[in-house]
This record gives sequence, structure tokens and C-alpha cells, in this order.
Amino acid sequence: MIKKSAVIFIVGTAFMFSPVGQLYAEEQALLTLGCMLAPSEKVLVSSPVTGVLDKVMVKRGDRVKKGNTLFELKAGVEREGVQLARVRAGFAERKAQRNQDLYDENILTAFERDEIETDLLIAKSELRLKQQELALRQVLSPINGVVVNRFNSEGEYVNIDPILSLATLDPLHVDLLLPARYFGEIAVNQALLIKPELDKIDARRAKVIIVDPLIDSASSTFRVQLLMTNPGNEIPAGIRCSAQIMNQP
Repeated sequence: MIKKSAVIFIVGTAFMFSPVGQLYAEEQALLTLGCMLAPSEKVLVSSPVTGVLDKVMVKRGDRVKKGNTLFELKAGVEREGVQLARVRAGFAERKAQRNQDLYDENILTAFERDEIETDLLIAKSELRLKQQELALRQVLSPINGVVVNRFNSEGEYVNIDPILSLATLDPLHVDLLLPARYFGEIAVNQALLIKPELDKIDARRAKVIIVDPLIDSASSTFRVQLLMTNPGNEIPAGIRCSAQIMNQP
């Protein structure tokens, strides 16, 4: 009897660790028609005004933060314009201050008072305008990301064409193309397990952020997009992947 019990125990243990468990895990794998890791944001950066590139602070592969200076155009004329407008605004303000006593004593006519106050307002407005024109000669990064490409160098004349290409790699987007039979099984905020095709990169969780509400009638497929964290840009964009539904305990 003791030997028989031992045999039963061994068989049961073998069953628990047999390929049945593996098959169950495999059944949760999604049969995707496409799974791609992509930047969560891509931006082509142009100059808002035409001019000659004076400095380009970044090169291909550099990491940038939102608000970092990417490049500057030559701006000698604009700087002089700001300085001239600042002088005029300062003079108009001193003129208004010198006439303050006359304001208080009502010695100035209404027309003269209005003229002095209007001159001050115009001078300050012109200063702000010149400062904004100067600010357009310096372009800042609109995102946190990396420089994907650089199309121009210092000294080149630029217009509306892109000068830099940027991409955000943390987080990444996971774009899935799924057969229609999975429609209704995938929901927003659901977690899936994503495995990049590179062997040295482990699978990690990603959260569903978009499920297309329509099925493409020609291919009988629908698209799903997920968001996956990528600290340190460890995982490169542009590689294929596989997806698996995560079982709830």
C-alpha cells in the first residue's frame, strides 16, 4: 500500500509539471497579425521663421528634454530691434513719470495726458513685439525624447522644412493588429504581456489605451494600441513583438 501511494504521488506531480501547464500558457498567446513597438510621439521640428542657422545644439542620438534649446538662427538684427524698443519704452516711461505732478494738479489738458499715456502703451507693446520676434529665432524641444535625425548644419538657410526629427521612446507604443475573433476580449486599461523579438529583452506589461471600435471588413481585423514604459530607452523602437493575455490569479 505504501508503494502504491508513492507511485500515485509521483504520477500526480509529473502531471502538474508536464507540458499541460505550458499548453495552458500558450493558449493565452494572442495570434497577432502584426505587433510592432513604436515611439509614443514623433515630431518634425522646423523653424517658425526663415533665416540662417547660427547654432545647432544637438546631434543624432542625443537625448533632449522638453524646453531644451535645439537650435538658433542668426538674430543680430532682432537683438538690435529689441534694444531700440527697450530704449523707446524707457524714455516713454520716464516722460510719464516726469509729468505725474502735472497729472495730479490737472495742469495738462486731457489730450496731452492721453497722448503721453498712449505713447507709453505703444512703446511697451513694441518692446514685447520685438522680444517675441527675437524669441522665434531660438527653437526649444517640444517633447522629452531623442534626436532621430538632423537635416541641416550651421550656416545653412532654412525655411519651413524640418531641421530635426525627434521621438519619444519612454513610454513606447505597442501597435497590435488582431483577428476579429478577439474583438470584445481586449478592453481599454487591460494589461497584456509584450515580448520584444530580441531574446535578451524580457517580456513586460503594457496597458491598452486604444481599441478600435470598428473591424476592417476587407481583412477582418482591428487595431489595438498599448502603452509600455521603457526606462533608459532600453528597448529600441521599430522591432516586432508578440503579445499574451495575462491571466488573473
